Amino acid sequence: MTETQAGPSAGAFAVSPELAATAFAQLAQLQDTVGEMVREARVLARTVPLGGGYADEIGQFMARYGIDGPGSAGDQLARFGQQLEKLKGNITKALGQYRETDDSASDGVDCSGG
Repeated sequence: MTETQAGPSAGAFAVSPELAATAFAQLAQLQDTVGEMVREARVLARTVPLGGGYADEIGQFMARYGIDGPGSAGDQLARFGQQLEKLKGNITKALGQYRETDDSASDGVDCSGG
């Protein structure tokens, strides 16, 4: 007789501790990269003295795009970094729930034999 186990129900997902740990590490690396990009955007935010006229307008645009105000590269990168942190928190929470469920389920399992 064969027994089949059903997978996760619709709208749910299974937690694999190994995959979650890998995803967490990759998200941490991505956060480091985003942090580096924010630093580079701050460099762009400096007004570059390109001269007068049109060159001055380009320098001001570069500064504005780099860090100032909503929609700037710095603003978007900072928001992305915050979303990554929330995602890492969700992974940590899911792993905690997984371990808690796994631990409580193991309390009811008796092993005998060899």
